[in-house]
Amino acid sequence: WADVLIVNTPHPGRKRLKLEYEDVAQWNPRLIYADVTGFGDQGPDAELPGFDITSYWSRSGLLSMTRDAGAPPTWPVAGSGDNATAVGLYSAIVTALYRRERTGKGSYVSTSLLAEGIWAASVSIQGALSGAKFYGLHDRKNPANAALNVYRAADGTWFVLLVTPDKVEAVVKAIGRDDLLTDPRFSPANLVANMAQLTAILDEVFGAQPMAHWYEVFNGAHVTFGAVRDPQEVINDPQLRANDIVVPLEGAGGKLTSTISSPIQVHGVDKVTAKRAPEIGEHNEEILQELGFDTKQIESFLAGRVVTEPRELAAK
Repeated sequence: WADVLIVNTPHPGRKRLKLEYEDVAQWNPRLIYADVTGFGDQGPDAELPGFDITSYWSRSGLLSMTRDAGAPPTWPVAGSGDNATAVGLYSAIVTALYRRERTGKGSYVSTSLLAEGIWAASVSIQGALSGAKFYGLHDRKNPANAALNVYRAADGTWFVLLVTPDKVEAVVKAIGRDDLLTDPRFSPANLVANMAQLTAILDEVFGAQPMAHWYEVFNGAHVTFGAVRDPQEVINDPQLRANDIVVPLEGAGGKLTSTISSPIQVHGVDKVTAKRAPEIGEHNEEILQELGFDTKQIESFLAGRVVTEPRELAAK
């Protein structure tokens, strides 16, 4: 009956519930069975439970690399690995739906938090596979390149700065430090040995003006930079609503009037209006009717508590 069934229950639980692919495909050969696990369907850890903190972040190597030198691994943003994995699973589902459109056949598609974490860390993981030698962890005070670093403005705002070689002269002039261009400490022959000194100078320069000032300076020099924002600042970013990243939300009530839209746009096609999530069981009767059950059958389901009315669930 369904076009797609998404399952994230570990395989032992699926076997008990008879929700493995072989169990459900016999009822609907056109079904797209979408399987997401912590560590993949095969191997010694296939049946282990996994969260994004363990499977996506820790096991993939991402957590070891997203920190500064001398700092221990930190707790990553909640749900970030889950959201990335959901987009990967969506890609698999859409591919399977296209295949079904062409062949009439259903599919069993899968991904895992581990696979998606490895994909996110693929630049480094592929480097390791190629026998690459890695730089140490980023050290803000003594970076490999002071032009690719994190600095703090006078108002306390941290920002990421990426100055490509062709922009160096424009930037040092824009910040009022033309002398850095002729300082022998920062000549090509001596620059690496004096990177910490250059960073200290830039710290002092950037710490003398607020972020609004540097926003104008960097934009004027066409330099890539990004202010580090917290969630309360992010929701007021005009780019979000201008690009339908945050959209109106219908029916939630109270102060909840906006929500985050999916990150995918198909130009010329309007997205379905964002609405509140349904209550548990809210559409039970409607779905049962669509599946062909008549009123008496549905009433018997309710009486036997095969399905539960939404108001009963809300009262508990």
